[in-house]
Amino acid sequence: MSVSLEEGRGPSAAGMQPTKSGTIVESSADAFDKDDFDPLRYINDMFPSEQSLAGLDPLIGSLKHRVRRVDTEILGAVRQQSSSGTRAKQDLDKSKMEIQELFGKINEIRRKAEQSEVMVQDICRDIKKLDYAKKHLTYTITALRRLAMLINAVDQLQRAVERQEYSEAAHLLEAVQQLSLHFQSFAQIPKVAELGGRVSTLQKSLQMNVMREFELLGTGEESTNPLLLERLKACCLVTDALGYKARDELVDYVCKKEMGVYSQIFAPVGDTAQLDRVERRYNWLRKRLRAREEVWAIFPEAWRVPQLLCLMFCQVTKGQVAEMLDSRGTELANNVEALLLAVKSTNDFEAEMARRFGGSTSEDTEHEEEDPMDGMAADDASPASAVRERYERMFKEKQRGSKGAAAAGDPAAAALAAQGQAVRTAFQGSISSVFTKHLSVYVDAEEKQLRETMDVLVREESWQPMEDAQQTNVLKSSSELFAVIKRSLTRCSKFVSTGAAMLQLCNAFQRVLRAYSGKLIARLPKTASGSVNATASAGTSDWQIKMPDDDIPVVCTIVSTAEYCNEIVGSLGRSVAKMLDPPYGEQVDVSEEEDQFQAVTTACLTVLILAVETRLDAALQQMIRVPWATLETVGDQSEFVNVFSKVLGQIGPRIGASLNGNYFRFFCDKLANSFTPRFYEYIFRCRKIGEAGSQQLLLDTQAIKGLLLDLPAAGKSKGEQDQAGPAGFSSWITRELGRAEALLKVVGSRPDTLADNFFTLMPSGTLPDYQRIIDLKAMKRSEQQQCIDAFNKRVGRPAPAPVQFPRPPTQQAPATAGIGARPAAPPAASAVPRPAPTTTLPASGAGPASTASPSRLDPTEEQLRASTQTQELATRFRFGANDAAARATAATATASERVKEGMAGGLAAMKRLNLGFKRSSQQES
Repeated sequence: MSVSLEEGRGPSAAGMQPTKSGTIVESSADAFDKDDFDPLRYINDMFPSEQSLAGLDPLIGSLKHRVRRVDTEILGAVRQQSSSGTRAKQDLDKSKMEIQELFGKINEIRRKAEQSEVMVQDICRDIKKLDYAKKHLTYTITALRRLAMLINAVDQLQRAVERQEYSEAAHLLEAVQQLSLHFQSFAQIPKVAELGGRVSTLQKSLQMNVMREFELLGTGEESTNPLLLERLKACCLVTDALGYKARDELVDYVCKKEMGVYSQIFAPVGDTAQLDRVERRYNWLRKRLRAREEVWAIFPEAWRVPQLLCLMFCQVTKGQVAEMLDSRGTELANNVEALLLAVKSTNDFEAEMARRFGGSTSEDTEHEEEDPMDGMAADDASPASAVRERYERMFKEKQRGSKGAAAAGDPAAAALAAQGQAVRTAFQGSISSVFTKHLSVYVDAEEKQLRETMDVLVREESWQPMEDAQQTNVLKSSSELFAVIKRSLTRCSKFVSTGAAMLQLCNAFQRVLRAYSGKLIARLPKTASGSVNATASAGTSDWQIKMPDDDIPVVCTIVSTAEYCNEIVGSLGRSVAKMLDPPYGEQVDVSEEEDQFQAVTTACLTVLILAVETRLDAALQQMIRVPWATLETVGDQSEFVNVFSKVLGQIGPRIGASLNGNYFRFFCDKLANSFTPRFYEYIFRCRKIGEAGSQQLLLDTQAIKGLLLDLPAAGKSKGEQDQAGPAGFSSWITRELGRAEALLKVVGSRPDTLADNFFTLMPSGTLPDYQRIIDLKAMKRSEQQQCIDAFNKRVGRPAPAPVQFPRPPTQQAPATAGIGARPAAPPAASAVPRPAPTTTLPASGAGPASTASPSRLDPTEEQLRASTQTQELATRFRFGANDAAARATAATATASERVKEGMAGGLAAMKRLNLGFKRSSQQES
């Protein structure tokens, strides 16, 4: 390692200062204490030059002195640490000794505590003996006293039973039962067992006496002897004391005695076993409860004798009504009114009994006051009243929630409410459930009546909006039909059932609504094939619908009616789901009916579009009959544009004023989607178009675009007509008719600029599009060849090989190499025969054939050349720009494929030739 020496620097640069004696001392900031100490740098700083080496020996001596001093300090620190460890060990041993002394003191204290505890136990042992003796003596004295009281009470009870003093016997029996509880553990003692036997005998005797007393109670409606009622009331106290088994036996006896009278009056067979007399049964019970109120008063309220009597009545009546319905099952269809009357009276009776014994709640009262069909939009409800009713329902629900929270905070109130709910549940469906399986005749009758009503409404329908209807453009039949459905559902929920029968009724109404949607579709105008769904296309007329002007408002009214029905059906389904019992509410589904009415709306709009397209088709037919090839000047818009403007001007405002804004926008969108492709196709259906004709058609297209862009304004009010139409509609019209404008601009181009304009104005154009443009443009044959060459040059492809068409041996015309000709067959396939056409086809520039004149063969030859050109260019597009690769790929084709290709080409040439003859004949005629 070399040490660099620099001039003009001394040892002081490294933090060492030389003294007068020649020694080097340390500076306050010692360089050796730094973390980044570098020896090489330190030496270079101390001795930067040769002259500074004179102080090297003093520096070495100073460093050695410092090393000795550091060694001395380290040795002192080690010695100090050794002495500190010895002292710490001594302190630790001392602490251990002190801990051992502390444990000894603790053990001494524990020993003394145990000695003290033994001393205290010896002192308290005698006291505990005396305490136990006192406790046992007190228990014995108490038992003897209770035994004496029990003996005395049993004797008094026996005397009361012998004297038939039931009121006193009831109190004594309760006392005996309470005293007997204390001697249950002494049952093996003879005296106690004897007393238990006497008590059991007295209880049986009392129960027999009570039953004999109640046998004296008459079953007539005349007033009962008050003395007898008092005795019976005392008997009820005795029975209550005897226990729940005796009580249940007595109550069952009384109820069966009453039901015996009921069964004698209302037998399962006879005159009383009629559906129209079911209500008499309930009137009998109501009258019986009122007439014998003094009898029911003798029973304790907790026994609930009237309630149990009514439940037994429901059980007996249910069996008799079930037998009655089963025996008359075939007659129910002709006696629906009597069945409904019986169901209504049964439901009213069950609700009355539930309120009488279960207590009526404020919630039940509110449910009775409000209409169960409030969720369904009423015909005569204004928006303000609907909002008010909705907020009233929200306020009632909030009140019910607050009352329920208050009841939850009070356990007694909650228990009482639970008991009342149990009673109401017991009466609910106790009799009416027997009618469930027989209510299908009611549902069938309702459906039949509703279908008849629907047929009458549709037959009498004027197909004009109601004058006083708040729902604009809605048919009267729809409003009245939903009113009938609402009344029927309300009647069913209030008087018949909210279970399976109502669900069946809802399903029946859904079938009727689907039938009504079919009636609406049946009223629509149809196509020639009898359909309302078709697609407008060029060249056919089976999709056309010739709709009179008077039918346009009718179709628009059906659209509004279908929308109204769709909304009402949804609210109807939600309302019915709320009214139905929980197991059935989840089964309500009206999505199919909503889809049906949505299909009606779609069919109506489709019919309107086809009707407008039918009228516009006349203008398009007039357009293709114009001789665009011979047109010399460009003037105002053509006559077919006037027809187009007249159609939209008449129909647009009528439809816009009758349809909803959203539906009218949908109508405009679908009309544009249907018309613009047809207009584009009809341009190609024109025979030939010259430059003046293309300019005139371009002017007409711009006029049509303006008329279509103004169409959405027909559905707006006068104040909104100045506003711009929907952006999506405008962009669609501009884009689609822009394609037609670009096509016409390309058709109007000169032959030398046709290819350039095609790629510029129609960048997404395809090879068939270019071929169709060449066929559409009025050009000479040489100009067509020039356009084809320009296209090939633009796409970078060489001219195709010439093709030779087979001709008869008598006349061989040389084939001219054309751009649209097929590539020559490879040598390997030259022996494969190809079918020859029956007529000689002259090539481009050849002389006339012997079988046809040039005027007749020119169109056919052009079509054939166009076909071969399309196949050649398609082959180039498919195999790429490399012509050699295309030929090599074609050479590997099998012979069978070439035969099929030749046959298909020959048949196509024959068809095009015949078509050319027909067109030539038509032009000459």
